[in-house]
Amino acid sequence: MGNPLRTKDPSLYRLITTRTIRAEMWLMPSAKNTKLIGGIIARYQELLGIEIYAYTILSNHIHLLIKAPRGNSDEFIENINREIARRINWKYHREGPLWGRRYSEQIVLDEEEDLLEAFLYVTLNPTRHGLIKDSSKWKGLNSFHHSLRDSTPRRFHFTHYSVKNEEDIPVKTTHSLTLSPLPQFKELSAKARGKKIKSLLYRRLREYWEQRGDVPYLGQERIDEQLPGDTPRKVSRSPRPHCYTKCAHKLREYLKERRLLIARYAEASFQFRLGRLDTQFPAFTFKPPLQRAPRLSSFRPVISIIPA
Repeated sequence: MGNPLRTKDPSLYRLITTRTIRAEMWLMPSAKNTKLIGGIIARYQELLGIEIYAYTILSNHIHLLIKAPRGNSDEFIENINREIARRINWKYHREGPLWGRRYSEQIVLDEEEDLLEAFLYVTLNPTRHGLIKDSSKWKGLNSFHHSLRDSTPRRFHFTHYSVKNEEDIPVKTTHSLTLSPLPQFKELSAKARGKKIKSLLYRRLREYWEQRGDVPYLGQERIDEQLPGDTPRKVSRSPRPHCYTKCAHKLREYLKERRLLIARYAEASFQFRLGRLDTQFPAFTFKPPLQRAPRLSSFRPVISIIPA
């Protein structure tokens, strides 16, 4: 059983976080990295039908707030992480893994309050981390301005290095990075929705500024001085909770249901590994890989005897 146990329930909103190995800064905020990573996310969003509500790319980690109506969030994250790692390695002539550990997935429990909190958390992440005072000025890929005009997709190019045209030049395709409106604001006009989102973003920014007080921000100048592969002075390694909510009651109920789910999955997995391959697993969970299941009959090598 995976730790933590994950599901592919298409109705869930998910806050995804992926961090680089040793928190090394390979995803520097720049126009080139914005085009590179934006093209990858846009391509696989189109291919896999993913709904994206917020996104931000910091120097050493990625935040995505998504929903996967086809139940394929794992495929989406697998593909974008693989492609980003491959192209960042090519760009900086490095080898080895780019990502430090399995990506974090937090289930957003409420599609109004909790989803809005997750949206603000992702969009304003550069300010929350003390990098710059105003997240709207972040030079990396960020959904701040996109969320103010979510009806207009952002266009990116994806380069297919394995497919070349007659002139032996890699083929480029164009893809749209689309931002889905938050459910509670979906019925508003695009203009009214943008005005509401802007008000909420700057209200939260002012809260961050008050909390930080006189502590200075790192600032864009010092960020630009960082070199690819640099590491921060302090690295946070605390595990993320399995869900995202501000309500203690919702958290208790979620953990209670989760314990029951894990118990049912563990029993099904035990039966499956005994060779009962028709075992019913809890809805939307992943079965263990077949290669880990025991053989149904003992292995007997076939020896061919050729007469003299």
